[in-house]
Amino acid sequence: MESMRLLAAALAAALSGGPAPAASQPPVGGESGPSPRVRCLLVAPLENASDLPEAAQAANDVLFASPGAARGRALPEAELRAVFAGSTLELPRGVPPSVALDLAEVLGADGVLYGAIEGSARDSPPSLTVTLRLALAGTRELVRTESLAAAPRHGEPPLAALRRAAAEAGREALGSVGGPPLPGCFDPGRLARVRDLAIAAGPAAPTATAAQPAAAPGARPPPPPPSARQVEWTGRLAAGERFVVEGVAFAGRSARLSRDQGLEDLSAALRSAPAARVRIEGFVDSTGRTAEDARLSLAMAQAAVERLVALGVPRDRFAAAGRGGDAPLLPNFTARGRARNRRVEVVALPETAARR
Repeated sequence: MESMRLLAAALAAALSGGPAPAASQPPVGGESGPSPRVRCLLVAPLENASDLPEAAQAANDVLFASPGAARGRALPEAELRAVFAGSTLELPRGVPPSVALDLAEVLGADGVLYGAIEGSARDSPPSLTVTLRLALAGTRELVRTESLAAAPRHGEPPLAALRRAAAEAGREALGSVGGPPLPGCFDPGRLARVRDLAIAAGPAAPTATAAQPAAAPGARPPPPPPSARQVEWTGRLAAGERFVVEGVAFAGRSARLSRDQGLEDLSAALRSAPAARVRIEGFVDSTGRTAEDARLSLAMAQAAVERLVALGVPRDRFAAAGRGGDAPLLPNFTARGRARNRRVEVVALPETAARR
């Protein structure tokens, strides 16, 4: 998320001459060595690479209530998201490591806890794993790494086992958290300045000017101008190219949409290319269970089509296909890779070119 790095640089310039951010202050008592203390902790929203949609949120709730987090100062997730809400830097449901580290520097934390939930709750037995990493802001030194399998006890639901594993992993990972919070830790003034800069980084809302004619009573407002992505996708549809529909995410390993901005942009591109008929293809991270992967990927493609139809694109312009674990974009052995491989792609069907 390069824009977060730019925001960090802009904030450093805006705060020049003021008090030093928490991340740049020395540890309590001038401690040094392999395990410096963390006193201003950012608990970043965990990535969810599992098939249990509520897994990451449940683990995050447990971590925030951890005694380790309570010994220092931790920023509640709701407050963290509020800083960036409504801006182009609005946080995704789960935060990858690079963004978590950037966030810690931007917000003035001296440490950040981040990680991922991986595996499947449908396996027998369930194979969910919690992985946590504690790193220092600024130097980005990795202080602790904990990975723990969420093995259910007799009759225990997978989510309860996950909460228990997250609590245990959190106790270990947060062993380097302690001492009174640093002065200025998550200072409200700093958070307000970060929010102002985040909003300023977004596109300006169109404003009416005196030269614009007044709209007639009852008239529909003119449609907003197309975004750069909509223009790009219109051209790629006309050229018959295949492309990934960015800005689309599913809840864990399921066909339930959790983010659909990309589908809104695709619907606008399709309205600008009325001759285009397309195939929406779903892809998943391969589990080795070919039939199950194919069913899930088809369900993802169908969910995307249903959303596009709801956005006003005629159903007869679509075909849907499930490609299972074919053509991975990244290796499947990382949480980030698996999440990236769960995607939808669009390709113009041959008859599109014939209609032009």
